[in-house]
Amino acid sequence: MSGVGVGGQVAGAGRCGWQMTVVANLCLGVIGLFPFFLLTLYVSNLGRAGGAPLGWTLIVVPLTVGFGALWFLVNRGLRKLTSPAHARRHWWLAALLTSAPTLSLPVGALVSGSF
Repeated sequence: MSGVGVGGQVAGAGRCGWQMTVVANLCLGVIGLFPFFLLTLYVSNLGRAGGAPLGWTLIVVPLTVGFGALWFLVNRGLRKLTSPAHARRHWWLAALLTSAPTLSLPVGALVSGSF
């Protein structure tokens, strides 16, 4: 296997891996706003609807699980571009960057005064 270095790391990767991790996870965070919004609506309506409506369950659960699987697969591939010593940092950075667009919404609302 040419191109694979020690510990399954791609040869020649380094700073490029971190840059790709930042860009990919910020993009995933923007895409993840939709499943997060639907999941928020679903959970907030559980008490009012007297249980979980089947139609919402059939939409929200596969969408959320699918996004989680996409996030994991993308980051597993990007993980190979970083050094093995930084594996734990990669996963924490990926989770933080993916949640950044969602966390910026209430902060933006507080700053603008619309909250």
